[in-house]
Amino acid sequence: MMEDNFQKESFEEKENANTDMQEQEKKDSLLDHMEICVTEAEKRETGALNIRDFYTVYLIETKVTDADWSGAVNKISSLWRRYSEFELLRTYLEVTYPYVVLPPLPEKKIMYAWQKVASDTFDPDFVDRRRAGLENFLLRVASHPILSFDRQFIGFLQQEEGWRESIKETGTHMHSKYFKYTRIFTSKQNKQL
Repeated sequence: MMEDNFQKESFEEKENANTDMQEQEKKDSLLDHMEICVTEAEKRETGALNIRDFYTVYLIETKVTDADWSGAVNKISSLWRRYSEFELLRTYLEVTYPYVVLPPLPEKKIMYAWQKVASDTFDPDFVDRRRAGLENFLLRVASHPILSFDRQFIGFLQQEEGWRESIKETGTHMHSKYFKYTRIFTSKQNKQL
């Protein structure tokens, strides 16, 4: 009799746990309405004042998969973003949603500990790893039930003109240096402990 009660209680606990998990899975995210991928990277040149400066841009492609969803700027879009714009987006999310643990961005430059020298940021293997890391970052943000519907995030994915200006209007770009120096200071303190 006692064994039957224990099995019955155990079964009910499992049933409740399954129901809780199903309810969490029902939370809506941007990925329920849109496909997002970073398909390629391209090396570009700034030709200012006869000084050649190179940088890499990444092609973000989005496609709305839910015909009834009206939250997108465009049904299909593709636009190029620099790594610094990904950093700006992450800083904005970090300041706006301080209670959310954000996914990391891939490293900007590879530092080999044994060389103490930065590697070539245009190395094809490095650029492809960073492209995959940036896509992973976007997919993780897009899977979050709160972050994914942020207007600035959707604008980052689909708004070619004016996105940087709209971020600057929020004032969060001013925090990027603060966060950078805070991380460096905290890292040095942790090493001393």
